[in-house]
Amino acid sequence: MSNIVVIPGNKEDINILIKKNIKELIIGIKNLSIYNLELDIESIIKLKEESNINITIAINKMIHNKDLDYVKEVLLKVKDKDINILFQDLGVFNIIKELNIKNKLIIYGEHLNLSIGSNNFYKERGVFSTYISSDLTYREINEIKESTNMEVYYTVYGYLPIFYSRRSLLTNYFKYINKDKVDNTYYIFDKENKYMIKEKEYGTIIYSPLINLINELDKIDKIDNIVIDLSYIDDISIIDKYINKDKEDNTYTGFFDKETIFKLKEEE
Repeated sequence: MSNIVVIPGNKEDINILIKKNIKELIIGIKNLSIYNLELDIESIIKLKEESNINITIAINKMIHNKDLDYVKEVLLKVKDKDINILFQDLGVFNIIKELNIKNKLIIYGEHLNLSIGSNNFYKERGVFSTYISSDLTYREINEIKESTNMEVYYTVYGYLPIFYSRRSLLTNYFKYINKDKVDNTYYIFDKENKYMIKEKEYGTIIYSPLINLINELDKIDKIDNIVIDLSYIDDISIIDKYINKDKEDNTYTGFFDKETIFKLKEEE
């Protein structure tokens, strides 16, 4: 049976979440994360000291040279503490090794960590936990679990980042069409699907429609940790539905059960 891991959408929900039957919280570090909720490292350490829940800090935005001293500062503060570290940029991994940090590490490859080979590569270097991309089908996810025996995290609910640019794409677009940008959130519509676009100080992210795999849990019951991402979601009642394994109608499952096959055009 999989553990339930939650990415809180706002600070006010945290005290409610830690009282539920979940294993872990993933919380973004201020100015180093792509998540909606970001806290300073001192607040996260205090939360860990005052609760029994597992805590993972997320350092998963694009890291630049100007961020490196701050990254080192954060990592040194959690060194030797019972706090896990989720990272994406391999520069962060190099700093972790440089500082001889032994905390549990979780590689968050987003659209890059897609194969048995890539996960074994990280495992050979001391990373025994992996956050698997939602670009894969459940069969491929299970194959990675079986072939690597790594601890696997996988998103089952939430808006998934499908595109991330360091550029301020909304600002640039409205300048191009000579109109005022009145918000930092807009939407692209494609038939019945709606894709959220958010511009922040670190860049622009386009999100998928709301993924909900509540009806598919039996297909990934060997996965260690199923992640519920509450970023940009106000209603947290979905947690109880996953705990109780309720069913829902009209869910969007993304690539979970859809094989992606590209057939080359035959030469004339």
